[in-house]
Amino acid sequence: MLLTRFLRESIVNPGITERRKFYAIDRSHDDKLEWQLERFNEIWKRISTYVPFYTKLVRRHKLPRVVRDWDSFIHEFPVITREIVQGQGQQLTSRERRPEWLRVTGGSTAQPIQLAAWHSEDRITEKDMWLARRWYGVKPSDKCFLIWGHSHLLGTGVRGMANRLKRQILDKLLGYYRFSAYDLSREKLRRAARTLMAFRPRYLIGYSVALDLFRQANEDLVDSFNDLGLQLAIGTAESFPNPESPSKLSALLGCHVGMEYGSVETGLIAHTTPGGIYRTFWGTNFIEASEQDSKGRRRVLITSLYPRCFPLIRYDIGDEIEGLEKSETETAYGISQFSRVVGRCNDYVELRDGSRIHSEVFSHCVRDIKEIKGYQVVQMDTKKRIDLVTSVPLTYAIEEKVRSRLAKIHPELTEVEFERVKVLKRTLAGKTRMVIRE
Repeated sequence: MLLTRFLRESIVNPGITERRKFYAIDRSHDDKLEWQLERFNEIWKRISTYVPFYTKLVRRHKLPRVVRDWDSFIHEFPVITREIVQGQGQQLTSRERRPEWLRVTGGSTAQPIQLAAWHSEDRITEKDMWLARRWYGVKPSDKCFLIWGHSHLLGTGVRGMANRLKRQILDKLLGYYRFSAYDLSREKLRRAARTLMAFRPRYLIGYSVALDLFRQANEDLVDSFNDLGLQLAIGTAESFPNPESPSKLSALLGCHVGMEYGSVETGLIAHTTPGGIYRTFWGTNFIEASEQDSKGRRRVLITSLYPRCFPLIRYDIGDEIEGLEKSETETAYGISQFSRVVGRCNDYVELRDGSRIHSEVFSHCVRDIKEIKGYQVVQMDTKKRIDLVTSVPLTYAIEEKVRSRLAKIHPELTEVEFERVKVLKRTLAGKTRMVIRE
């Protein structure tokens, strides 16, 4: 197993070195924009040839064959939303070669989508991920403990068993230990602490809310954690629930606390540095931000700068950021750093026995059911309900498919009720939360 981990490191290290050299070059903001435009035009030749959605727009002269500058790009290219992806996914998929896997996500906006992908996409973004971890002194051969949602455990039949076995073997070889983040009760999080100490990893990854609850459940173990010699804890998938959460977690674990920013659809977009700011991987994604609102927040659009089976062009990821680099505030595109991701914090459902079920449970249970276009968990005093936006009438078969998966998490979740709705409830700010309370 140790040999496998070091073999992996020897394979990954050249890519990390390549990325480090690329970002070490001193470039002005205009130089970066020029590089990105040249790169996008290279990708655009393939997209406009092989992606039907864009091929039609070019033939109708609604989009150019070559993008002259970023201002014209922003003026001419349409924004792609989750609704467009749900409705026109096939037209937005490249015909250049066959898909090799699917990116399946419920996402923080509670709208399940599926995007076709190639394995080469992960190999490109993996270099950014490991470069960011090297900022904190973490290497590909280091052992990792994950407080994570295990969607592979929800599969059924022979295929489900095969996926679970494959995941267990790979984790063993790579030096990973996965502890379920589905149930965030104090008892489970105390057990997670004991398991982590026995495993003695170099770094820890978890849903940000799960890591914060882990801290609250184990604050009396500060001395034991500090003796472990952890190098890094990474929060991901969502924001921490409170501004002071990272510093409190750092004090408990005796290590740096970093944050990944990205999504299943995009891969890694940015990562915090040990100094606390988010540094974007602008060589992989072109990032736009809207005009800032009264609170200083800007909505984010992502354009991928590498070959993808499902190219992202001005994709509305549904997030807001704040604190841009001064030289980038005027144009607000080609963003290379920012200070904070705003309002991307998921929730949990509390059960009668005190179990706290992370909202990602429900995402993992519905996201690959093509008839479900949106969902929302409603927690009431005595019962739970899942509101569903569906493309067809809600059937018993759809309900049972979701229930059978929920049953693998907790028996009480089989009591959940379902209701078909036309639209999901939104907050005053226009956000769609995965969990609401009545």
